[in-house]
Amino acid sequence: MTTLTTRKGPLRGTIEESVQEATLRLLERGRIYDLASLRTSILTNGYVPLEGKFLVIEGNRRVAALKTLLRDHRDGSLTLTQDQLTSFSHIPAVVLEETGDDLISDVRVIMGIRHVAGIRQWGAYQSALLIAELVDDESKDFATIGDHLGITAVEASRRYRAIKALRAMEEDELYSRSAKPEFYRFFQELIIAPDLRDRFGWDNNKKAFVDTDKARQFFELVAPQDPDTQPKLRTYKDVRALNTIIGNAKAMVALLDPDVPLSEAMAIADAGKTEGKETDLAAELKDFEHILSNALIEEIKALSEDDVARIEVVMGLLQQRLDDYRKLQK
Repeated sequence: MTTLTTRKGPLRGTIEESVQEATLRLLERGRIYDLASLRTSILTNGYVPLEGKFLVIEGNRRVAALKTLLRDHRDGSLTLTQDQLTSFSHIPAVVLEETGDDLISDVRVIMGIRHVAGIRQWGAYQSALLIAELVDDESKDFATIGDHLGITAVEASRRYRAIKALRAMEEDELYSRSAKPEFYRFFQELIIAPDLRDRFGWDNNKKAFVDTDKARQFFELVAPQDPDTQPKLRTYKDVRALNTIIGNAKAMVALLDPDVPLSEAMAIADAGKTEGKETDLAAELKDFEHILSNALIEEIKALSEDDVARIEVVMGLLQQRLDDYRKLQK
């Protein structure tokens, strides 16, 4: 059973000082952590006690900010009052008293609650890494993970498959050095689109690429082997646009040609669509269905009031067209 106790002690840890100093330098340099604003807040308002004494699971930014304040005081570049020195040097903590696998599991759950469903959320890549650990290391099912992290089981499964697809690139002998965390969104778009999965050899059930040559075609679009060649896919929206190209042989040839830009391949696909048997309305409905079914949480959150009003108008128009269709069939 997990036990949490509170303690108060000097601002130190069990990790070697050299490791702590290296970590502190990384935190100071990293713009994402914004230590400057946190230092200012601590100087103005005092320290709000949330940190740990041993291995800090949560609160690394605050610990780093406190350490830089104490260091600057020692160096003479900043003067702290005695009250501040006392407050910043001995801080309360909530200690998680667990051992072994239970400790690792509890830490992951705490991190997930804080950074996946919490107020300071991780990006999609970081949350997917946590889900992969819960599945691969602890054999958790997606329903349980979803309950812990405040997301649906379907979303947990989707993020897991996307990180597995990215890892396939990270482990590929030709493309491993080119793989980057920011490519995660590209693979998320890939695994949710049936036509893209089939075209580039991804099997959702096996959670793996089953055709290396096809997979490498996708990797090449994301990160070309030739350093002088620009990637065809620069954003996740570019990956989504591939749905208009899949199925058109001429457009696919253009897509895989390193000298042909993505826009030209899309133009070829659009031209072929109008020449085909599908009506413009039928084709647009298919694209519309794909976009809606694969809308990301971030995109839904970003909708404005005007966007919501437009959705309501579209819903009304769709119902009208459906009524028209049924009347014509009769």
